[in-house]
Amino acid sequence: MSVAGRVDVRERVIRKVSEKVASEVIGVEIGRVSVAASDYRDGVAVRIDSPMPVPSLDDSDAVAAAGAVVETAGRIQAQVKDELSRVLGRPVTRVDITISGAVTPTRRRVR
Repeated sequence: MSVAGRVDVRERVIRKVSEKVASEVIGVEIGRVSVAASDYRDGVAVRIDSPMPVPSLDDSDAVAAAGAVVETAGRIQAQVKDELSRVLGRPVTRVDITISGAVTPTRRRVR
């Protein structure tokens, strides 16, 4: 069932939702992700600035499985685009990602 009319979602809401989605897809805390959003070509464009999680360099298997940074960024870009389009109900026409560093998992002591 469709309802006639239009729903406008403010840019601030799009930015907050984009931060949440990006942090979940990338795998970092939401406070480490910065997002700018705007209308772009009949849809939404987002710019994401975030560190990239990397495995501990002591774990050679995890390092090998992580893949190249460019490939990982491309995968993240596609996942963010798909998930945001689904959540917002609007096409996401552009996703730009700036990798601002690296985050390694915190080691926890075993008691």
